[in-house]
Amino acid sequence: MASKITSGFFAQDTLKVARELLGVEMAYGDCRGVIVETEAYCGDPASHAVTRPNTGVLLRETFGCIYIYSIYGIHRCLNFTSDESGPGAVLIRALEPLRGIESMMARRGTERLRNLTSGPAKLVQALAVDPALHGQEIGRSIRLRRLWEVKEKDVAWGPRIGISKAQELPWRFWVKGNKHVSV
Repeated sequence: MASKITSGFFAQDTLKVARELLGVEMAYGDCRGVIVETEAYCGDPASHAVTRPNTGVLLRETFGCIYIYSIYGIHRCLNFTSDESGPGAVLIRALEPLRGIESMMARRGTERLRNLTSGPAKLVQALAVDPALHGQEIGRSIRLRRLWEVKEKDVAWGPRIGISKAQELPWRFWVKGNKHVSV
C-alpha cells in the first residue's frame, strides 16, 4: 500500500534519504513518475552549502523543502533539502514516467519515453517544474508517496556525475536495470 511522504521523512541523514527516495512516486501538476535515481550532497566540497553559501542556505537551514538551481544558465535541477542535523540535499536525477506522459513528451519535444526524464534537467523540463517552488515545503505542490519498496539487492551506487569536486564519493543511487536512469 502506498504511503504519503511528509517533510519529517527528510529530517534524517541525507545519504539515507537519497537511498530511500528510490521507489517513491513524485507528483506535480498532471504528471507523475517514480524516482529511480538520486544523488546526495552534504557538507562536501561539491555541495551548494559550500560552493554557493548565499543560495545554498536552504541546505543548511531546512529539511523537507524544494531547492531548485540553474546550471549552465539554461537548465534547472530539482533537489529536496534533508538532514535536520547538518547541510544536505538530494538531487532527483531520474524518474520512471507514469502519468502525464503526453504532456511530458510535448514539453521535451520527443516521443522517446526513455529520453523524457532520464536526467535532472530533463525531468524538470518534462514536468514543467516552476522555479517559484524554490524554498517551498514538500507536499504543497510536489507530492511524494512510497509506491514500491526497492530491495537493497536492486540498488546500485557509485560516484556522482557532472561535478569537479569530491567526485570519488559514491553518493549516487539508482535502481539497477531501470531503463530511465541517466546515462
